Amino acid sequence: MEGLAKEADRWFRQAENDMRAADWCQQGGFYAQACFWAQQSAAKMLRAFLFMNKEDAKETRSVSELLERCLTYDEDFKTVLENSSRLDIYYKTTRYPDTLPGGIPAELISNKDSKEAIKIAADMLILVEEKRKVYVPEKM
Repeated sequence: MEGLAKEADRWFRQAENDMRAADWCQQGGFYAQACFWAQQSAAKMLRAFLFMNKEDAKETRSVSELLERCLTYDEDFKTVLENSSRLDIYYKTTRYPDTLPGGIPAELISNKDSKEAIKIAADMLILVEEKRKVYVPEKM
């Protein structure tokens, strides 16, 4: 495995771990944290896909921006585009009390929110996993 292929693998494996963290938090009732980890997982798996295409997108953590770049390589990413921007909302609002007027993330982000965020990220994970089988050498 060389250079960017190795990086793609590293980012994808971390994305899988972040998805497990999202599931764990959701099951434990930590809904804000589940949303955050879902956003992190989605961003990392999209970045893994970009590494597979020999691009390093280190200047952004935005799921929407990363998806737009992925679309330049593969139109199949249109299937996960519709709700993707929802994940970007969770990047800050799940962690900082001053991002939500009148409350804190732990009190305002719901079970429904976390289930939705995990579903959106899981759909992206499935798509990138399929692409990974095509783009990345067998050794991965």
